[in-house]
Amino acid sequence: SLPDNPTALVVTDGAGQSKWTVTIPHNASFPLRAEQYADICRQGEDARSKLIKGSRFGRLAEAHWKPSYYSRDWTFLDVADAEQSGALPIVSEGLAENVCSRSLTFVMDTEDAGFGKTLLLLWLSYGLAKKEGRAFFVDDTNWPYGNYSSYFAPPPVQRCPPPPRHEILPCPHQTRHLVVSAATAPWTFGALFERAFMRHDRDGADQHKDIYALLHKGYKALFELRGDDALYARDRAAQLRKAALQNHGAVVSMHIRRGDLHPHEYQYTRDYLPLERYAVGAQSLFRFLLYPDSVSGDSLDFSANPRYQHSPLLLASDDPDIVSSTELSQAIAPWSLLRAQERIQLASKSALDQVAPVQPIRQQGSAYVKHVDENSGWEGGFYPDLFYSIGKPRKKLRNGELALADGSGPVTDQAMRMREFIGRAYLLDLAVLSKSDGVVCAVSSATCRLLGVMMGWEAVRDGKWVNVDDGRGW
Repeated sequence: SLPDNPTALVVTDGAGQSKWTVTIPHNASFPLRAEQYADICRQGEDARSKLIKGSRFGRLAEAHWKPSYYSRDWTFLDVADAEQSGALPIVSEGLAENVCSRSLTFVMDTEDAGFGKTLLLLWLSYGLAKKEGRAFFVDDTNWPYGNYSSYFAPPPVQRCPPPPRHEILPCPHQTRHLVVSAATAPWTFGALFERAFMRHDRDGADQHKDIYALLHKGYKALFELRGDDALYARDRAAQLRKAALQNHGAVVSMHIRRGDLHPHEYQYTRDYLPLERYAVGAQSLFRFLLYPDSVSGDSLDFSANPRYQHSPLLLASDDPDIVSSTELSQAIAPWSLLRAQERIQLASKSALDQVAPVQPIRQQGSAYVKHVDENSGWEGGFYPDLFYSIGKPRKKLRNGELALADGSGPVTDQAMRMREFIGRAYLLDLAVLSKSDGVVCAVSSATCRLLGVMMGWEAVRDGKWVNVDDGRGW
């Protein structure tokens, strides 16, 4: 009898040869849990190793085998083949006809709640699927941000129905129907992928050009915002560009990531990059865009030059207090900062207290004061715990203090609406920043790499995408 849980196991094919395959109960929910997909890949590696060690032919073949991203594992038997050979039972009830011959399903499931990392994997998976001739499907069942359709237009329609769920496997890569998620990324986009797609004979950003091309294909096919958000982002970017061009200026943007993410640069691995670092990057980028023939180090008076004065400097950050930071405003003088977009703004507690201060309630003639919870804002940037606690009552600790609720339990409609606001605000920032003439950011942030993809390879190559973290390329 077959195991009750999804697992990799060794079977005997029609020729009497031992192979490993994967069995997923036909009544199992889809997608599987992240840890189940990772377990299947690890179990498959163990099964392959045992089959090779237990076979004289296998040991000889392995001695001359050079693993590559597209080398085939001769010890693996795909699910459909296992069914045809009798190694696994055939289930035909409820299955669609003429399903895709090869497919890649991307599962939007992330434990760290990062929107940017999910987008990177989504676009990369789409580009890979198209390169390999696979149909592409998206599953948002367990995505913390809700429905894919809440943010984006539907992905391109495929010409065939998706395969049976029990045939969709996380590995090996040769399987006809592949599933990719954050949990399986180490197998799909690991060392063998980098070896296959990185140009090791090139320097700098050129090494990543082929990987970049896969990402850019995904961006062009999938990044289409919905409805009014799309209209707002387009109009906002067009207005900023028009204002700059009327005065022969340029639009430069900064993205500053705080929260739980720290830079690559060793000196600041437990802190954040100085805000002045971003300001200096923006000044240098303005100089490069407006006076490309000037010599680095030339003294140009920013305050007296109308081309600089009428060049918008945009800012987006996961920390809402950054835009009003005295340190940053002094560093970027004579420019004043503009928010990338004004449609959806996250607010810190201090901002909420100014707009709607909370006062204890005392009923007339009573000595008792009713406690009212303090305003709770988006503090210090993006933290997964803060994200998952949104819309949930705070937990009371033994000492009486209040703590953030965890991410367990069902998500209420109110909490999901708030998560959607956060996601939409992030996407609007991306959409507007990417239309700038140049961007300054820290490559330790997934958002920085996304902006490089959205701006185009020429912008990255020509220095219009500027990383201020540790001197690394895209």
